[in-house]
Order: sequence, then C-alpha cells, then structure tokens
Amino acid sequence: MEIKRNKKFLEPWQIIAVLLGAYDFIAFHIAYFAALLLRHDLKYHAIDYEYIVAYKQSVTIAAAVCVLIFALFRMYRIMWRFASYTELVRIILGSLLAGVLYSIGITFLWRMPFSFYIGGTLLLVFFAVVPRYAYRIILVLQHNLKKNDKNLEHVMIIGAGSAGQMILKEIQSGEELKEKAVCFVDDNPNKWNRSIEGVPIIGGRDSILNGIKKYDVKKVYIALPTATAERRKEIVDICKETDCNIMQLPGLYQLALGEVSVGAMKPVEIDEMGFSPPDIGADEIDEVVDALRSGWITTGPRVKRLERRLAAYIATGRNDVIVDGETEKPKWDNKVVCLNSATAAEELNLRILGVGPGDEVIVPAYTYTASASAAIHCGATVKFVDIQKDGDFETKMPEMDYDALEKAITPATKAVITVDLAGIVCDYERVFKIAERKKNLFTPMESDGTRLSDLSSRIQKAIGRVAVVADCAHSLGGSRVIGKERLNCGAIADFSSFSFHAVKNFTTAEGGASVWRPIEGISDEEIYKMYQLLSLHGQNKDALAKTKAGSWEYDIVGPWYKCNMTDIMAAIGLRQLDRYPGLLERRVEIIAKYDAVCDELGISHLNHHTNTVSSSNHLYLIRIPNANEDMRNEIIRKLAECGVASNVHYKPLPMMSAYKAMGFDIKDYPNAYDYYHNLISLPLHTLLTDRNVDYICGVLRQIFSEYM
Repeated sequence: MEIKRNKKFLEPWQIIAVLLGAYDFIAFHIAYFAALLLRHDLKYHAIDYEYIVAYKQSVTIAAAVCVLIFALFRMYRIMWRFASYTELVRIILGSLLAGVLYSIGITFLWRMPFSFYIGGTLLLVFFAVVPRYAYRIILVLQHNLKKNDKNLEHVMIIGAGSAGQMILKEIQSGEELKEKAVCFVDDNPNKWNRSIEGVPIIGGRDSILNGIKKYDVKKVYIALPTATAERRKEIVDICKETDCNIMQLPGLYQLALGEVSVGAMKPVEIDEMGFSPPDIGADEIDEVVDALRSGWITTGPRVKRLERRLAAYIATGRNDVIVDGETEKPKWDNKVVCLNSATAAEELNLRILGVGPGDEVIVPAYTYTASASAAIHCGATVKFVDIQKDGDFETKMPEMDYDALEKAITPATKAVITVDLAGIVCDYERVFKIAERKKNLFTPMESDGTRLSDLSSRIQKAIGRVAVVADCAHSLGGSRVIGKERLNCGAIADFSSFSFHAVKNFTTAEGGASVWRPIEGISDEEIYKMYQLLSLHGQNKDALAKTKAGSWEYDIVGPWYKCNMTDIMAAIGLRQLDRYPGLLERRVEIIAKYDAVCDELGISHLNHHTNTVSSSNHLYLIRIPNANEDMRNEIIRKLAECGVASNVHYKPLPMMSAYKAMGFDIKDYPNAYDYYHNLISLPLHTLLTDRNVDYICGVLRQIFSEYM
C-alpha cells in the first residue's frame, strides 16, 4: 500500500489568508484612487490627466509590494483571527511602510499632490484594519454569548507568555472548542494578580491544585514550549493528584513557526514512558546495599552465585534451581563466566577459540558494532554477509542470508558470529549444517607452546570445523527447537555471549557473560579458568582466593585483560533473575497489543513466537510500508512529539564511518539497507503500563491515519 499524506490542498485559514491578500491588493488601488477623488472634490473629470497616468502606471506594482510587506508583517497568518492591540500596531506599521515606499517610488517619476500621499496612506490603514477588526468584533460578540454557556469545559493555562496568550485567544474565539479559559498559572511573580483578556493569573505552580479546585478546572493546557523536560515533569507531577485532562505543546518549534494552537496540543502521559529504562525494584536495591555493607564490592561470592544460577537457568529454563549446596555446586560451577560487558565476553570467546591475525570471522551486516568489533580487537578480518530479503520468512527478524554465508566460508574462516536480534533465536540448525558441509576447508591452528595457544589449538581440533559463536546480547530466556529438542540460548552455539546492559531485559547495570557447550576432551573447569585469567590481568588468583590465610602470593601467567564483573553488579542480577520469568511474561502481553494494532494498520512487524522459536521479546521492530528514510524519520519525530520514544535497530554496519573506512559499502548489502530504511523500534519494557501501551497504540493510529 502506498503511503500518502491525507491533507487538504489548503486549510480553511489559508484560504481566508489568500482572500485577504486579494482584498488588500484591491484595497490599495481603491485607497489611492479615493485619495485623488477627495483631492478634487469627488469629481473625476477634474483630476489632471497627468495624475491619472501616474496612478495607473504605478499602482499595480505598488499594490503587489504592499501585499508583500503585509506578509512580512505576518498579517496573513493566524494573527487576524485574534486581532488585538499588538496586531493593530502591526497593521498600522505595515500600512505606513507600504505608503511611504509608494510615495518615494512614485516621486522619482511623477509629481503628485501631497494630499494623495497622506490621504492614500490613511485610507490604506483604514481598509487594512476594517476586515480584521470586523472579524474580531464578531468573535467578541460570539464569546460574550458563549460565556453564559454552563456546559463549557473549564481550562487552566499554565504559562502566561506568548504561547499561553495565543491559546487563550483561540479558546475565546473558537466556538467549536466548547471550552472556557478560567485562569492562568505562571511562575513569574511579576505577573501574579493581573489578568489577560479578563482571565486572572492566580499565581505560580504552587497555586495549581487550589486553582483547579476553585475554578472547577477539567482540562490543563501546558503552554510552555521553551520549558525544560524537568520543569514540565514537575508540573505534571503536581497535576497527577487531579483527574484533569493534561495537554502540552510538543516543543519550541511550534512557537517559532507560529503554529501554537489548541490543535497542536498533545496528551501528556503521566507515567514514565522512556524507550528502555531499567526495571529496578526494592529487592535489587536492598541486595546492592547488602553487598556494599558486606565488604565485597569487586568479584566475590555474589558473582560466583550468579554464574551458577545463570548456568542452571540456561540448562533448565527455571530460575528457582538450588545451586548452593555441597551436592549442587559442582553441577553448576564452571559453566558461565560473568564479565563487565557482552563485548568483553564476545572478545574472550574468540580469544579462547584462538581467533587472531590472518583469520576471518563472518558477521551479519545487520547488527550492532560489538558483533564485529570483538573480532577486530583480536586482529581478525571481518567479512560481512547480507541478510535475507525482508528478514526471516516466519519471524521477520533480519536474519543472515545463509546461502551467502555458505559461499563466504574460506580456508581462513575460523568463526561465524550469529546474532539473535530482538531476542529472536537464529536458525542454528542450518548454521551448523553449513559449518559441517564446509569442514573440509577448516584447518585447526597449531599451538605455539603458550598456555592460551595450547587450549585454543585443542578446542579447534575438537570442534573440527568453523566455530559457531552466538551474539545472544538480546536473547537471554529465548529458545529454539533444534532437531526434536527445544534448547535455550546459551546451550545451542559453541560459544555464546550475553549482555546485561541497562537497556536489556535482564540487567546488572553493565555486564555480560560467556557460555559454551561441553567440548569433548576438554574440561569445563579448564575453560573457565582461562576466562578468569584473561579477565583478571592473567593473575592466577582472584581477590576471593587471596583472602584465604597465607594465600597472598600469586603469579601473572599472561599479560591479559581486566574485564571482570563486580559483586555490586551481580547483586542486581541475582534479584533480577528472581523476577525474570514475570518480566518476560509482561513483555509478551505488550507485544500482543502491538501485534494487534500493527495488523490493523497493515504494518509489518516481528513475530516473536512461532512453533519453533520462543523469543525473549527484547525489541519490537516495525517497518513502514513504502516509506523512505525521510518519511521514517518524520514519523519518529511525530512519535516523539506525542511523548513516545522510539529508535532504530540498527543502522547496518557498512553504513558506519569506521566500517566505510575499511572499504565496506552498503551497496553490497542491499537487503540490509532495505530492511533498515523504513524501520522503527517501538518502546518495549516492563515499566510500560497498560495505559501507556494503549496510548502508544492510539498514537500509531493517529499518525498513520495521515499516511495510509
């Protein structure tokens, strides 16, 4: 379906403005001709022929200049609808300027009577004022009749500046609004106890509640286009205690364009509705406080417990597995390594695999930079692969083109990075089959005798093919049917990385984790120990181990990295995991509402749950049919004006400066660009209330009614 703007050729006020301009053009002719007639006692035959010629040859151009001057003085915008003293000054100045310029211009070519200049200019002022103030007089009469209507909705205007006054004028003049402005509120004490057009300014924000009660206010207009977000929020918080309908101007640009009006007002959402704020509760805060008081704020017992609990969750899908007893600990130890970010986890995954200079790592072009930068940090060469046209057939997720993947594997390829974007799990079964078919090209590395190289060589030989390394930054809790078995993310790929960043479903503020499948002939304990060395400067004892009596001494076995998780971060994660199944269920409820409205509007969207895939429901991506980038960005702006934060996940990496500098060109990845150029990510998080979600759905309907 082609998107069209559902707009009229001209709005009613624009039609009236055009007619008013035509009137001014004619009125200019009449004013100066009447001045000649008055000069000659209303006797046309007594006018000198020379004056008639001068008038005819100059008046049309002068009238056009007059209309232009009136336009510059904003006499054809909304001003005439509310003509008052300010507009009167504008009309007089515009008319005088037009008259002076005409007088100067005509004097260069002809000599006219002095009364022609004075009389014509005065008549021009008169003709300019009459239609504008006739309209205003009619409105005043209508308003006087309207004031006696007891069914009008009482309105409080917050902000007695230019924007507030324009809103007041529209309310007073617009009978169709069925509203009555009863009071102003403004934080400037110099305005208090005064009135505007008979409407009192009752005080500052401290007067809001009393004013609403005293004047029986049902609607509040926040006319503060220049106010900071903090100031607006303070005012909204005050109004929370009432049942008033709260509206506000979206931003400063409406004032600059003269578009301040009641129609430009947008509903204020009382509840916080950011794009992806962290869901942190009292339990997380209490656990962090306990960690601070315990004396362990770096890597310690909470990190170790979180690692065991995550291992149990990945294996079973349950968050209540006992992991701390003497019999349970060995089962879940050495399965997961918690680190300070998913990027660190992905890099350490590749380093333990032995990926380095001369190796190739295949990455989908449609992903976040961490998927590729980890390989670059290791010195490997990144090869981008395009995604499937319009994404996966079932889920619509921008999934890698697996035919292109198979063609991209060479003898230099050591790993394929798969990305579970938005929480939807990739088709790992197909990726593994491709890796198996191409195993004849794979040559495992030989050890150079160092500890890390020896482990990497044994891992490559044990796997015997290109390694499948999963970027599961979005997908903790997601699963997919592989063969006849449903497996959770972290238990599918050879190595996986998770993100616990603040915007993720499960957060530790920052943080991430590495996970791997059992590798024949290599113990989990050996792999886990290497992660510990890589993440703690190559130090063979962590802080917890060194606290044991007489265990101060340690060794540095490699000049490695510093990317461990702290107990403060793990404290958040432990309590997040307690709530995690409920958080995922809430996301499913929100997605159901989004699916319904998108299907109603004909908007393509992700399918998070199919017969084979169960998503972690991290992101909600929609694609606007037949939209280009400019239209997509305009819709994002309109959503923002309505208080709905949205995003784009993602701009393909070949479009980024760093990757363009490496020689990548988005023209080589047409499917990735096609998917991106009309994509919007809607807010999806567990702090959204049902009211928030319904509001977002309503805003979508409103915006798309202009395009469909």
